Amino acid sequence: MSRTQFGGLAPDPGQRAVGWVGVPGVEPPWEMPAFVIRGRQPGPTLAVTAGIHAAEYPGIASATRLARDVDPAALRGTLIVVSPVNSPGFYERSMYTNPVDGKNINRTFPGDLAGSAAQRVTHFLTTELITGADAYVDLHGGDLIEALVPFAIYQQTGRADVDGRAQELADAYGLEYVLAAPADALRGTSYSAAARLGVPSIIAEVGQQGIYDQDSVERHLAGLRNVLVHLRMLEGRPSPVTRPQRLSRFAWMYADATATYHPVVAAGQVVTEGQSIGALRDIFGETVQELRAPAGGLVLFLVTALAVKKGDPLIGIGVP
Repeated sequence: MSRTQFGGLAPDPGQRAVGWVGVPGVEPPWEMPAFVIRGRQPGPTLAVTAGIHAAEYPGIASATRLARDVDPAALRGTLIVVSPVNSPGFYERSMYTNPVDGKNINRTFPGDLAGSAAQRVTHFLTTELITGADAYVDLHGGDLIEALVPFAIYQQTGRADVDGRAQELADAYGLEYVLAAPADALRGTSYSAAARLGVPSIIAEVGQQGIYDQDSVERHLAGLRNVLVHLRMLEGRPSPVTRPQRLSRFAWMYADATATYHPVVAAGQVVTEGQSIGALRDIFGETVQELRAPAGGLVLFLVTALAVKKGDPLIGIGVP
């Protein structure tokens, strides 16, 4: 049966419940703002999270707006929105990680009940939100030092039913690019944990560099509403979308040393394998590493900071 409550928020049909939901076992207390909107008529459950990365603002704002705007009387099924997940990092304007245990929350799924704070948060979300949902959308965008081209990503599982429904969610969201990540791609992410549970899920990436801009908020909102219509949770026609360009994988490059970063390409640019994409230099300006594209494709993600640490991501290329 589809989930109709979350963390003690259990509205009756046709009602909305709003409040703070605490994660058990985390000190200091970790509480997340949550909404549960239960339609008058039964139907699917859509789970939505935002603010796993606390400075990716358009997704956070659009999740809250959606939760406030959806009329329970017009809804079939249940909409559950948790935003921001990284509430301890929100007013700290934390980048990538959370200030409690210093971990990137989106590398700790499906979590651990006896683990660190982030692992307990993701265990709670996996067991109490994603499990029992019929679809899951996790909202992201470019963090404070990330330029980004809007795209959606889902994890391939080898299960035709799950993969097909995840692709339909991604297509309905209406972004220009959809990346179908291989099953052995980046571990510990929200969408990969959901996929392993058989829950169709996507990450939708819109916005960049920690900027709270209304165009990005509206794009997220249009995508979310399209998903609700696609799932037949709301009546109406979806906003028109164009067929997205399919991408097969991410090719990442990381910094081999702590240095200054000097890219010569931009987000949205097409590069060829081996093309010069910039350099790492020491603090005196001496080149320590020439950077060349690890694969050909579209630059979906580009770090825009001068200062980078060893192991930091530099560029993400969407390979056709």
